[in-house]
Amino acid sequence: MDPYTREHLLSFYNFHLKQFGDRPEALRWTPQGQLRRYHALAEISPHLNNASILDYGCGTGDFYRFLKRRGLDVRYTGVDINENFIELAKKKYPECSFHVMDASEDRLEGFFDFIVICGVFNLRVPGVAEDMKEALVTLFKHCNKGLALNCLSSHTPIKDPELNYTSPEEMVRFTLENLSPYFALRHDRVQDDFTLYIYTGLNAVEL
Repeated sequence: MDPYTREHLLSFYNFHLKQFGDRPEALRWTPQGQLRRYHALAEISPHLNNASILDYGCGTGDFYRFLKRRGLDVRYTGVDINENFIELAKKKYPECSFHVMDASEDRLEGFFDFIVICGVFNLRVPGVAEDMKEALVTLFKHCNKGLALNCLSSHTPIKDPELNYTSPEEMVRFTLENLSPYFALRHDRVQDDFTLYIYTGLNAVEL
């Protein structure tokens, strides 16, 4: 990620954090929209209990709260490019591990059963499509079982010029060519979104 893009992202989300505080709106979600996306991410597997999970672009870590409220005991790690988000997450969920990180520049340590990426590449900034694909290649190497990617769909009829819309067809092609032949695409869980589940093998997850 180039310095201009990094600075733009940090300024954008820090502005919204200052305006809304520790709420979904600081991440450009509504509370209802955030919850629907969390439900979609959790569909990656019916066996998340006792799993290790990496939340890439975790914001303030509320996907962990969602999982706990569903009665799931997980080993949760959250990383985000925004230090302010990470500091809030550490205070809220001290039992988890949180780090400031950019996959294009910082080394990721360890392996995780599941990796989730929720709306991280939804802001229209230079090079966002390339950054997303580079991050996926890097992250998938640290994935034991599966990865879930949530994006705004290019099939959205009315688009916000401030936001980035991703072609689900292009991401399926990219997945087949660079990541894995084992995947599932859902375009029916959240309006204007798609969620792509990518698995490391045919039997990586018992469905």
